[in-house]
Amino acid sequence: MHTAELVYLAVLTLTFSMIASFTCFVRVVSDSMAPTLLVDDRLLVIRRAVLTRCFPARGQIVVFTADAKGPEGGSSRRRMVKRVAATGGDSILVGDDVRVEGVCRRVDVPAGGVYVLGDNRQVSRDSREYGCIPSRQVTGLVVLVVWPLRRARAVR
Repeated sequence: MHTAELVYLAVLTLTFSMIASFTCFVRVVSDSMAPTLLVDDRLLVIRRAVLTRCFPARGQIVVFTADAKGPEGGSSRRRMVKRVAATGGDSILVGDDVRVEGVCRRVDVPAGGVYVLGDNRQVSRDSREYGCIPSRQVTGLVVLVVWPLRRARAVR
């Protein structure tokens, strides 16, 4: 090989390894974010380590880890995808006819916490059920739907 080819391969390898270390892929497993994200959508997620101090911010769709109760009562850690509705220091009025019978309640989000909601409120298990989550549990920002190809697009 010539020197130029070796340099090209080295740069290409370094670029792909950097991209792989700063991103990951997540599969949507529920209807909680419909119609924005659908079951079996594959998402490109930028890992928290490369994001600014303004992360997470209101309106962003994020991936976070949360405790999930299993069918036999056990608990496990699971990645979830939701939209940030409020961040530390915010107050939010939360109401949902399905879960709290039309009554709104005020939630004050503590510093270092986020309040997340699914876009499909009727089926979403989110902060209305398990409360605010520590922002350190937010592991990344959803930026693209990459699969299926007919739905590939930037996420807002």
